[in-house]
Amino acid sequence: MLNGKRHILAVIVLCAFSAGCTDDDQGKGDLHTAVSRCFARYPFRKGTAYDRFTCITNAHLRYGPSAVGTNYDLISQVDLASLRIGLDVDAGTLSVPEAEKELHWVTTKAQTQAQAQAIGRINPHPAAAMPPHRSATGSTR
Repeated sequence: MLNGKRHILAVIVLCAFSAGCTDDDQGKGDLHTAVSRCFARYPFRKGTAYDRFTCITNAHLRYGPSAVGTNYDLISQVDLASLRIGLDVDAGTLSVPEAEKELHWVTTKAQTQAQAQAIGRINPHPAAAMPPHRSATGSTR
């Protein structure tokens, strides 16, 4: 049962970040429907993992940045990593639990990059907004 819960968690994490469940009309749009079909058609197991991630990648490509959102490039990177992970699961060189860990790592890294990019969009020149450094004597450098 624990393995099943981890599988569900990995699917939720991947789905949440990959815009399969978000950013597309709050999980009600065509992209969400397409990705949900991928989940239903291709279980995450040896023999169907690559097909699952190919289906998700194709959905992202089909609906594009307008459905996926501002992090389309990062989601594309996650899709590419997922395809590699799917190949490894289908080949038997990576177990599903190991693949779930890899997917978690990939999505966490992409989320970190997305947050950094968002901060950069808010303040593209953070040094210009910062006051000059003052030493203990009160002088500026």
